[in-house]
Amino acid sequence: MIDGLLRALGAVEKIASTIAATFMFAIMMIVFGDVIMRYVFNKPFSWAYDLISLYLMAGVFFLVLSEAYANHAHVSVDILQQKFSPAMIRVSEIVTCIVGIAIFSLIAYLGFLRAVDSFKSADVMAGAIPWPMWPSIGLVPFGAGLITVRLALHLVAHVVSLATGRSVIALPASHTTGETFE
Repeated sequence: MIDGLLRALGAVEKIASTIAATFMFAIMMIVFGDVIMRYVFNKPFSWAYDLISLYLMAGVFFLVLSEAYANHAHVSVDILQQKFSPAMIRVSEIVTCIVGIAIFSLIAYLGFLRAVDSFKSADVMAGAIPWPMWPSIGLVPFGAGLITVRLALHLVAHVVSLATGRSVIALPASHTTGETFE
């Protein structure tokens, strides 16, 4: 059952990551176009900074949080874990999941309330173009919600692995291969 939920979540994360990659490509094209317009035609895009900083960068960051965690791509201070037994590594992963769930669920909840409030009050950004604020704000609870679900599934998988002695979810590669930074 956990495997099926992890695969379904992985599919959602893949879609979110594809959108984030599209946002990154859009940032590159907008910056390139803005540079050409600024230095060749002396007519820069008045909306480029607002669009990139408000929408696209938020999407690039928050839409890949969960998939990056799933692929062990986040920065990890695991110097102590390298000396732990597999059972102790599982315990430390459980603690990490619990702390992460507490933090990211709070971010998701408060971000959702803020996005709903922004939508209801029709907040717009003061700038060259009055961009609505709620889509940008909504990226935060979406990304934080995805990583909260990922952390909850990892928590259950690590607890089951610890309780049964059967590896339901793999430990990070650096722990199983013995590779160290030293």
